[in-house]
Amino acid sequence: MTNKEKDLIFRNLVRIEHGIAKIYNHFSMKSNFSNPVKNFWRNIANEEELHADLFDEIRQGVLDGDVQVTLDIDLADLKGFVDKINGQLKSIQSEDYDESGAYSFGALIETELDEAKFVQMVHTNEPKFMNMLTKIENDTKKHRVILINHSKGVT
Repeated sequence: MTNKEKDLIFRNLVRIEHGIAKIYNHFSMKSNFSNPVKNFWRNIANEEELHADLFDEIRQGVLDGDVQVTLDIDLADLKGFVDKINGQLKSIQSEDYDESGAYSFGALIETELDEAKFVQMVHTNEPKFMNMLTKIENDTKKHRVILINHSKGVT
């Protein structure tokens, strides 16, 4: 796989994280949500933005030659995933969610769409970048558990 192809894959991984952050930011600005719920969504959106930054840093490391990675990611699948996230973003902007519905929607994103599967398809032996990938994967698992619990009314 060429560096140009790797660059495109990482750019799409960044887009996914930005898209999810936009969804969560949308919930953080809902006037009918309580302040603690708005803060929850703002915090989780910030973590998604951090994931985008980490993917971008890895992308830049690949382009600079500082990190060697192998990717088992099909670009068509990845682009399809980006389209799904963009579709979900449009969907939430046209519907009115209450707090419970927002948690259920977030749980759906973290379980059914599961952007973490792409992290498992990025391989490197560089410790710094391995730690970045592990952080993204662990945060995503944490988001999944928290959102599933909140969607079931467990806090």
